[in-house]
Amino acid sequence: MPRTARKLDQDLRDYPTYTISEAATYLAIPRRTLYHWISDEPLWTTAGAGGEMQLLSFRDVAQAYFIEFIRKHVGITGRKAREILKSARLETGARYPLLDKDIKVLFQHILLDRPAKGSKPRHVVDLSQHRQLVMAEVVDLFATRIARNRTGEMQQIFPWRFYTQGDQSRPVSLNPDILSGQLVITGTRIPVRVAWARHRAGETLPALAKDYRLPEKTISDALRHFALPKAA
Repeated sequence: MPRTARKLDQDLRDYPTYTISEAATYLAIPRRTLYHWISDEPLWTTAGAGGEMQLLSFRDVAQAYFIEFIRKHVGITGRKAREILKSARLETGARYPLLDKDIKVLFQHILLDRPAKGSKPRHVVDLSQHRQLVMAEVVDLFATRIARNRTGEMQQIFPWRFYTQGDQSRPVSLNPDILSGQLVITGTRIPVRVAWARHRAGETLPALAKDYRLPEKTISDALRHFALPKAA
């Protein structure tokens, strides 16, 4: 089924291009889980909602990844994530509030950390506990999984199936400006899907590493991440 053509002035991050299946594979999220968030009981209205084929934009994928991150690595349930999303939307008024540069992940807390501006003091709201806090320092655990541009917009995602707290590994990435947002081996324009298909067809890791001029571990980690997730 053909996808809707991108509008002339449409930001690449808002262009619906990912199927739910593609997004689930790229982010290593069970397909049924992502389908539930997007279609069964939608957590938010996606960029491609209402179209002939339900597609997600880069921002949709990024917000889904944030929710999966806090669900898996912070211990927040899907129901709690829904409450956090609602609170964040009320605080920011944004369609994708969890992508706001002032949203931070601090251990078991999801914070909206607005810096002081002019006469307005610093404003820290714990979205996971629904109360205001005053904190001297906020260490954002999610910051290692993303990169932002100069204006604070989320520009690149580094999903990693085997992430643990403190892990700096970034074997694969998504960037709407690189191959239309396909999952690539970080630092290259090599689609992980292509490397995966070649490996499945019988090409060895040493052969792929030689052809791509990359360390074997780089190829191995990318393929480990891309291993098809379970349906649920």
